[in-house]
Amino acid sequence: MKSITVIAVLLFAIIGINAQTGDIGQQVMVKAKVIDVNTKQPISIEIEFQPKVGNKFVVKSKEGTGTFEQLFQANETYAVTFTGDNVYRTETTFTPKSNEGYSEISQTFEVKGLAPGVLVEDLDIFGANSTDLTAKGKEALNNMKISMRFNRNTEFLFVVNATNKTLAENRLKTLKDYISNWRRLLDRVVFQSGTNGNNLQIKVNKVEDVMK
Repeated sequence: MKSITVIAVLLFAIIGINAQTGDIGQQVMVKAKVIDVNTKQPISIEIEFQPKVGNKFVVKSKEGTGTFEQLFQANETYAVTFTGDNVYRTETTFTPKSNEGYSEISQTFEVKGLAPGVLVEDLDIFGANSTDLTAKGKEALNNMKISMRFNRNTEFLFVVNATNKTLAENRLKTLKDYISNWRRLLDRVVFQSGTNGNNLQIKVNKVEDVMK
């Protein structure tokens, strides 16, 4: 009778774990490659994966090939963060799909390698024909602030565009006022205004060699 009780407890425990983590039998071996979205060359960086349930983990793509292999839970959505001194910090999601108990899939991740002139953000942050920042615009700028904290070796060029020079200059003033509390981060920002569009373009202006 005692052994039956122990077995019952174990079964309930397994059922509880499966309810939290999904079907642990469905796993996917992801054979991945990380490339620069502009040059299409492989790149070595750190990639953080955060499942909805459980602990996050970090893998690193290999030097020269940009490849890595990692076992994932099938059909689980992972929050992904790309970081490194050679890449613009970005976030995305990844869901390895599979309906089998075990499978292997190939995946290519594209990242923005840091080099002068590379466009890292193209943002619509102002209302139409306005100098007012939108809610989405403020959110985008706050996300940029976080990225800059990780890309400490990079100087960025902020180009504020509008349909005419006067509006562009006024928008630039609004932008400077909004991010005036960025403190030391502003030491790594160069500002310009222009009439090439209706957006905020953020480009890499300069990258310092952290090995020096």
